[in-house]
Amino acid sequence: MLDYTEYLKKKDAMSFEEALDIYNSIFEALENQDEYLHELWEEVINSILAYSKMRTNWNYFSREEKMEKDPQRTGLHNQFITNLKAFHRLTEQLGINGDWMTKLGPSEDRKRWGDFAGYILCFENIKAR
Repeated sequence: MLDYTEYLKKKDAMSFEEALDIYNSIFEALENQDEYLHELWEEVINSILAYSKMRTNWNYFSREEKMEKDPQRTGLHNQFITNLKAFHRLTEQLGINGDWMTKLGPSEDRKRWGDFAGYILCFENIKAR
């Protein structure tokens, strides 16, 4: 069972509201019609889908499966981080406010970034209604 209150006590936790604020800031950037910016965002989403599938399945893997799949999980996480950073760099090049990256924090805080990937899927799911 997930205890959200306990999760929020962790030093690298991200609240739903904080994630939503960052997500909405990203979507302000996507109001720009630059085609390449939108292509990069699609790459971000695709990398999130792959990483989140692995991260969710992680809950059901045996210890042996986790050991076997850990390099793949790390690679998928790295791809998401790389894609989100590339998206951010392009927003800066286009003169678009990229303060959301500061709110997200450094990519070395991998758990926080991984949590944000999951939140993005949650928000995208709700947005698709």
